Amino acid sequence: MDLFTARAIRKMTQWDLKGKTQIHQSKISLFENGYVVPNEEERAAIAKALCFKVDEINWSDEDK
Repeated sequence: MDLFTARAIRKMTQWDLKGKTQIHQSKISLFENGYVVPNEEERAAIAKALCFKVDEINWSDEDK
């Protein structure tokens, strides 16, 4: 699943995710829209905040 879907499943806004990860909301938007791919640390923080494993989320179009 992509990041947007993972976030929607957990019923979290980008702002909620920002609060749990300290990653700026605008950067989360860039991740979701495929403009930027998160680094390993960002992936781990996001996956943990969403209660998913890192490999359960598709982080870029190349992962799909």
